[in-house]
Amino acid sequence: MPEFQQISQTQHQLAEGPFWCQKQHALYWVDIPAKAVWRWSQQDNSYQHWVMPVKVSAVFTTKSHRLLVCLADGVAYFDPETETLDYLCQLDEDKPTNRSNDAKCDADGILYVGTMDDEEAQSSGRLWRVTSDGEKSCLLENMGISNTLAWDDSKKCFYFGDSMQGKIHAYPWPDFKDVRTETAFIQTPEGMGPDGSTIDAQGNLWNAQWDGSRVVCYNNNGAQAYVVDLPFARPTSCVFGGADMKTLFITSASIGLSQTELKDQPLAGHVVSIHLDDLPNLGTALSLPLTGTVSQPFAGA
Repeated sequence: MPEFQQISQTQHQLAEGPFWCQKQHALYWVDIPAKAVWRWSQQDNSYQHWVMPVKVSAVFTTKSHRLLVCLADGVAYFDPETETLDYLCQLDEDKPTNRSNDAKCDADGILYVGTMDDEEAQSSGRLWRVTSDGEKSCLLENMGISNTLAWDDSKKCFYFGDSMQGKIHAYPWPDFKDVRTETAFIQTPEGMGPDGSTIDAQGNLWNAQWDGSRVVCYNNNGAQAYVVDLPFARPTSCVFGGADMKTLFITSASIGLSQTELKDQPLAGHVVSIHLDDLPNLGTALSLPLTGTVSQPFAGA
Protein backbone atom coordinates (compact mmCIF):
# COMPACT_ATOMS: atom_id res chain seq x y z
CA MET A 1 0.00 0.00 0.00
CA PRO A 2 1.35 3.48 -0.84
CA GLU A 3 2.14 5.93 1.95
CA PHE A 4 -0.51 8.59 2.49
CA GLN A 5 -0.13 12.03 4.06
CA GLN A 6 -2.63 12.87 6.79
CA ILE A 7 -4.17 16.28 6.03
CA SER A 8 -6.87 16.66 8.69
CA GLN A 9 -6.14 17.27 12.36
CA THR A 10 -9.43 15.82 13.56
CA GLN A 11 -10.90 12.35 13.10
CA HIS A 12 -14.23 13.20 11.48
CA GLN A 13 -17.44 11.21 11.59
CA LEU A 14 -18.26 11.70 7.91
CA ALA A 15 -15.78 13.86 6.02
CA GLU A 16 -17.12 14.67 2.56
CA GLY A 17 -17.21 17.12 -0.33
CA PRO A 18 -13.50 17.94 -0.86
CA PHE A 19 -13.00 21.12 -2.90
CA TRP A 20 -9.61 22.42 -4.01
CA CYS A 21 -9.23 26.18 -4.45
CA GLN A 22 -6.30 26.72 -6.79
CA LYS A 23 -6.29 30.49 -6.17
CA GLN A 24 -5.92 30.05 -2.40
CA HIS A 25 -3.91 26.81 -2.56
CA ALA A 26 -6.38 25.50 0.00
CA LEU A 27 -8.54 22.43 0.50
CA TYR A 28 -12.09 22.70 1.82
CA TRP A 29 -14.23 19.83 3.08
CA VAL A 30 -17.15 19.16 5.43
CA ASP A 31 -18.06 16.80 8.26
CA ILE A 32 -21.76 16.25 7.64
CA PRO A 33 -23.09 15.15 11.08
CA ALA A 34 -20.75 17.56 12.89
CA LYS A 35 -22.25 20.39 10.76
CA ALA A 36 -18.71 21.63 10.14
CA VAL A 37 -16.87 23.22 7.22
CA TRP A 38 -13.08 22.87 7.24
CA ARG A 39 -10.28 24.68 5.37
CA TRP A 40 -6.62 23.69 5.18
CA SER A 41 -4.04 26.04 3.66
CA GLN A 42 -1.25 24.21 1.88
CA GLN A 43 0.95 27.32 1.99
CA ASP A 44 1.24 27.65 5.77
CA ASN A 45 -0.38 24.38 6.97
CA SER A 46 -3.03 26.33 8.88
CA TYR A 47 -6.59 25.22 9.62
CA GLN A 48 -9.93 26.96 10.00
CA HIS A 49 -13.36 25.56 10.65
CA TRP A 50 -16.88 26.86 11.04
CA VAL A 51 -19.97 25.17 12.49
CA MET A 52 -23.30 25.49 10.68
CA PRO A 53 -26.74 25.39 12.37
CA VAL A 54 -27.71 22.27 10.38
CA LYS A 55 -25.93 19.48 8.53
CA VAL A 56 -23.69 20.60 5.68
CA SER A 57 -22.70 18.36 2.77
CA ALA A 58 -20.65 20.48 0.36
CA VAL A 59 -18.74 23.76 0.14
CA PHE A 60 -17.58 25.95 -2.76
CA THR A 61 -15.71 29.19 -3.23
CA THR A 62 -17.51 31.99 -5.06
CA LYS A 63 -16.62 35.21 -6.92
CA SER A 64 -16.36 37.01 -3.56
CA HIS A 65 -14.85 36.11 -0.19
CA ARG A 66 -18.06 34.28 0.70
CA LEU A 67 -18.47 30.52 0.46
CA LEU A 68 -21.46 28.60 -0.88
CA VAL A 69 -22.64 25.74 1.33
CA CYS A 70 -25.14 22.96 0.69
CA LEU A 71 -27.14 22.60 3.88
CA ALA A 72 -29.73 20.08 5.00
CA ASP A 73 -32.56 22.39 4.01
CA GLY A 74 -31.13 24.40 1.13
CA VAL A 75 -28.25 26.30 -0.43
CA ALA A 76 -26.76 29.35 1.24
CA TYR A 77 -23.90 31.82 1.13
CA PHE A 78 -21.66 31.74 4.20
CA ASP A 79 -19.49 34.70 5.14
CA PRO A 80 -16.43 33.35 6.98
CA GLU A 81 -15.62 36.84 8.32
CA THR A 82 -18.99 37.52 9.96
CA GLU A 83 -20.07 33.85 10.18
CA THR A 84 -23.51 34.72 8.80
CA LEU A 85 -25.67 32.72 6.40
CA ASP A 86 -27.71 34.09 3.53
CA TYR A 87 -29.99 31.49 1.92
CA LEU A 88 -30.05 31.38 -1.86
CA CYS A 89 -32.87 28.84 -2.03
CA GLN A 90 -34.59 26.08 -0.07
CA LEU A 91 -34.60 22.47 -1.28
CA ASP A 92 -37.04 19.58 -0.74
CA GLU A 93 -39.38 21.54 1.51
CA ASP A 94 -41.98 18.80 0.93
CA LYS A 95 -39.55 16.08 2.08
CA PRO A 96 -38.78 16.85 5.75
CA THR A 97 -36.39 13.90 6.18
CA ASN A 98 -34.36 14.79 3.08
CA ARG A 99 -31.02 16.60 3.17
CA SER A 100 -28.45 17.64 0.61
CA ASN A 101 -25.61 15.25 -0.19
CA ASP A 102 -23.03 15.35 -2.98
CA ALA A 103 -22.78 18.49 -5.12
CA LYS A 104 -20.59 20.01 -7.83
CA CYS A 105 -20.54 23.07 -10.08
CA ASP A 106 -20.30 22.75 -13.84
CA ALA A 107 -17.94 24.72 -16.08
CA ASP A 108 -20.34 27.70 -15.99
CA GLY A 109 -20.42 27.75 -12.18
CA ILE A 110 -23.98 26.42 -11.98
CA LEU A 111 -24.57 24.22 -8.94
CA TYR A 112 -25.89 20.67 -9.20
CA VAL A 113 -26.80 19.11 -5.87
CA GLY A 114 -28.24 15.71 -5.06
CA THR A 115 -30.47 15.15 -2.06
CA MET A 116 -31.30 12.01 -0.07
CA ASP A 117 -33.40 10.67 2.78
CA ASP A 118 -31.20 11.29 5.83
CA GLU A 119 -32.53 8.09 7.40
CA GLU A 120 -31.65 6.12 4.23
CA ALA A 121 -35.05 4.44 4.43
CA GLN A 122 -36.53 5.53 1.10
CA SER A 123 -35.56 6.74 -2.35
CA SER A 124 -36.89 10.26 -1.95
CA GLY A 125 -33.82 12.11 -3.21
CA ARG A 126 -33.64 14.50 -6.14
CA LEU A 127 -31.11 16.13 -8.42
CA TRP A 128 -31.34 19.92 -8.40
CA ARG A 129 -29.85 22.61 -10.64
CA VAL A 130 -29.30 25.95 -8.89
CA THR A 131 -28.16 29.12 -10.66
CA SER A 132 -26.41 32.15 -9.17
CA ASP A 133 -29.71 34.04 -8.92
CA GLY A 134 -31.25 31.25 -6.85
CA GLU A 135 -33.39 29.78 -9.61
CA LYS A 136 -33.78 26.05 -9.03
CA SER A 137 -35.02 23.24 -11.25
CA CYS A 138 -35.42 19.54 -10.50
CA LEU A 139 -33.79 17.18 -13.01
CA LEU A 140 -34.41 13.80 -11.33
CA GLU A 141 -36.68 12.30 -8.69
CA ASN A 142 -36.64 9.07 -6.65
CA MET A 143 -32.91 8.95 -5.94
CA GLY A 144 -31.63 6.80 -3.10
CA ILE A 145 -28.28 8.25 -2.02
CA SER A 146 -27.16 10.89 -4.53
CA ASN A 147 -23.41 10.70 -5.14
CA THR A 148 -20.82 11.44 -7.82
CA LEU A 149 -21.24 14.45 -10.09
CA ALA A 150 -18.72 14.90 -12.90
CA TRP A 151 -18.70 16.08 -16.49
CA ASP A 152 -16.73 14.71 -19.44
CA ASP A 153 -17.01 17.24 -22.25
CA SER A 154 -15.23 14.96 -24.73
CA LYS A 155 -17.98 12.36 -24.30
CA LYS A 156 -20.73 14.95 -23.82
CA CYS A 157 -21.83 13.20 -20.66
CA PHE A 158 -22.59 13.90 -17.01
CA TYR A 159 -21.85 11.22 -14.44
CA PHE A 160 -24.31 10.90 -11.55
CA GLY A 161 -24.71 7.99 -9.17
CA ASP A 162 -27.02 6.38 -6.63
CA SER A 163 -25.07 4.64 -3.88
CA MET A 164 -28.19 2.80 -2.75
CA GLN A 165 -28.38 1.15 -6.17
CA GLY A 166 -24.60 0.71 -6.45
CA LYS A 167 -24.66 2.45 -9.85
CA ILE A 168 -23.24 5.45 -11.67
CA HIS A 169 -24.89 6.37 -14.96
CA ALA A 170 -23.54 8.48 -17.82
CA TYR A 171 -26.27 10.98 -18.70
CA PRO A 172 -26.18 12.80 -22.04
CA TRP A 173 -24.96 16.39 -21.69
CA PRO A 174 -25.99 19.11 -22.28
CA ASP A 175 -29.07 17.38 -23.71
CA PHE A 176 -29.89 15.82 -20.35
CA LYS A 177 -32.38 12.98 -20.08
CA ASP A 178 -33.08 10.22 -17.54
CA VAL A 179 -31.14 7.06 -18.49
CA ARG A 180 -31.53 5.11 -15.24
CA THR A 181 -33.35 2.27 -17.02
CA GLU A 182 -30.33 1.77 -19.27
CA THR A 183 -27.10 -0.09 -18.48
CA ALA A 184 -25.05 1.70 -15.84
CA PHE A 185 -21.63 3.14 -16.63
CA ILE A 186 -20.37 1.61 -13.37
CA GLN A 187 -21.88 -0.94 -11.00
CA THR A 188 -19.85 -1.65 -7.89
CA PRO A 189 -19.38 -5.16 -6.48
CA GLU A 190 -21.79 -6.41 -3.82
CA GLY A 191 -20.94 -5.07 -0.38
CA MET A 192 -19.56 -1.71 -1.47
CA GLY A 193 -21.12 1.42 -2.92
CA PRO A 194 -20.00 4.20 -5.24
CA ASP A 195 -19.51 7.38 -3.25
CA GLY A 196 -18.03 10.67 -4.47
CA SER A 197 -15.82 11.02 -7.55
CA THR A 198 -13.50 13.32 -9.43
CA ILE A 199 -12.41 13.35 -13.05
CA ASP A 200 -8.92 13.83 -14.48
CA ALA A 201 -7.87 15.77 -17.57
CA GLN A 202 -7.99 12.62 -19.70
CA GLY A 203 -11.60 11.86 -18.77
CA ASN A 204 -10.90 9.03 -16.32
CA LEU A 205 -13.38 8.89 -13.43
CA TRP A 206 -11.84 8.33 -9.96
CA ASN A 207 -14.51 6.92 -7.62
CA ALA A 208 -14.30 6.46 -3.84
CA GLN A 209 -15.99 3.19 -2.87
CA TRP A 210 -17.67 3.02 0.54
CA ASP A 211 -16.79 -0.21 2.38
CA GLY A 212 -14.41 -1.02 -0.48
CA SER A 213 -11.21 0.44 1.03
CA ARG A 214 -10.33 1.86 -2.37
CA VAL A 215 -10.57 4.56 -5.00
CA VAL A 216 -11.06 3.05 -8.44
CA CYS A 217 -10.08 4.82 -11.66
CA TYR A 218 -12.35 3.97 -14.60
CA ASN A 219 -11.51 4.94 -18.16
CA ASN A 220 -14.16 6.65 -20.27
CA ASN A 221 -15.43 3.27 -21.48
CA GLY A 222 -16.26 2.28 -17.90
CA ALA A 223 -13.42 -0.25 -17.63
CA GLN A 224 -11.44 -0.42 -14.39
CA ALA A 225 -8.01 1.03 -15.16
CA TYR A 226 -6.37 1.46 -11.75
CA VAL A 227 -7.07 0.84 -8.06
CA VAL A 228 -5.75 2.94 -5.18
CA ASP A 229 -5.80 0.77 -2.05
CA LEU A 230 -6.60 2.74 1.09
CA PRO A 231 -5.87 2.38 4.82
CA PHE A 232 -9.56 2.69 5.74
CA ALA A 233 -12.78 0.95 4.70
CA ARG A 234 -14.98 3.98 4.05
CA PRO A 235 -13.60 6.51 1.61
CA THR A 236 -16.26 9.06 0.77
CA SER A 237 -14.92 11.24 -2.04
CA CYS A 238 -11.79 12.53 -3.73
CA VAL A 239 -10.49 15.57 -5.59
CA PHE A 240 -7.31 16.60 -7.36
CA GLY A 241 -5.30 19.57 -6.16
CA GLY A 242 -1.87 20.87 -5.30
CA ALA A 243 0.25 23.31 -7.29
CA ASP A 244 0.67 20.85 -10.18
CA MET A 245 -2.84 19.34 -9.85
CA LYS A 246 -1.28 15.92 -9.32
CA THR A 247 -2.21 15.38 -5.67
CA LEU A 248 -5.24 13.21 -4.95
CA PHE A 249 -7.04 14.23 -1.75
CA ILE A 250 -9.38 11.61 -0.27
CA THR A 251 -12.01 12.10 2.44
CA SER A 252 -13.24 9.25 4.64
CA ALA A 253 -15.65 8.25 7.40
CA SER A 254 -15.32 6.71 10.85
CA ILE A 255 -19.08 6.59 11.44
CA GLY A 256 -20.48 3.10 11.94
CA LEU A 257 -17.12 1.43 12.58
CA SER A 258 -16.57 -0.67 15.70
CA GLN A 259 -13.87 0.13 18.25
CA THR A 260 -11.81 -2.75 16.88
CA GLU A 261 -12.17 -1.45 13.32
CA LEU A 262 -11.23 2.06 14.42
CA LYS A 263 -8.13 0.71 16.16
CA ASP A 264 -7.16 -1.13 12.98
CA GLN A 265 -7.91 1.92 10.82
CA PRO A 266 -6.38 4.93 12.62
CA LEU A 267 -6.82 7.12 9.52
CA ALA A 268 -10.56 6.38 9.23
CA GLY A 269 -12.43 9.67 9.30
CA HIS A 270 -9.40 11.64 8.18
CA VAL A 271 -8.58 13.46 4.98
CA VAL A 272 -5.46 12.03 3.36
CA SER A 273 -3.49 12.76 0.21
CA ILE A 274 -1.07 11.12 -2.18
CA HIS A 275 0.82 12.46 -5.18
CA LEU A 276 0.23 10.65 -8.45
CA ASP A 277 3.99 10.11 -8.79
CA ASP A 278 3.83 7.99 -5.63
CA LEU A 279 1.19 5.58 -6.95
CA PRO A 280 2.91 2.33 -7.94
CA ASN A 281 2.69 1.20 -11.59
CA LEU A 282 0.37 4.04 -12.56
CA GLY A 283 2.20 4.50 -15.85
CA THR A 284 1.48 0.94 -16.92
CA ALA A 285 -2.27 1.48 -16.46
CA LEU A 286 -2.78 5.07 -17.60
CA SER A 287 -1.17 7.47 -20.03
CA LEU A 288 1.28 9.82 -18.33
CA PRO A 289 1.67 12.66 -17.61
CA LEU A 290 -1.68 12.77 -15.83
CA THR A 291 -3.24 15.74 -14.07
CA GLY A 292 -6.54 16.41 -12.39
CA THR A 293 -9.21 18.92 -13.26
CA VAL A 294 -9.73 22.08 -11.22
CA SER A 295 -12.66 22.28 -8.80
CA GLN A 296 -15.26 24.67 -10.20
CA PRO A 297 -16.37 27.55 -7.96
CA PHE A 298 -19.93 28.79 -7.84
CA ALA A 299 -20.77 31.58 -10.29
CA GLY A 300 -22.41 33.81 -7.67
CA ALA A 301 -20.88 36.11 -5.11
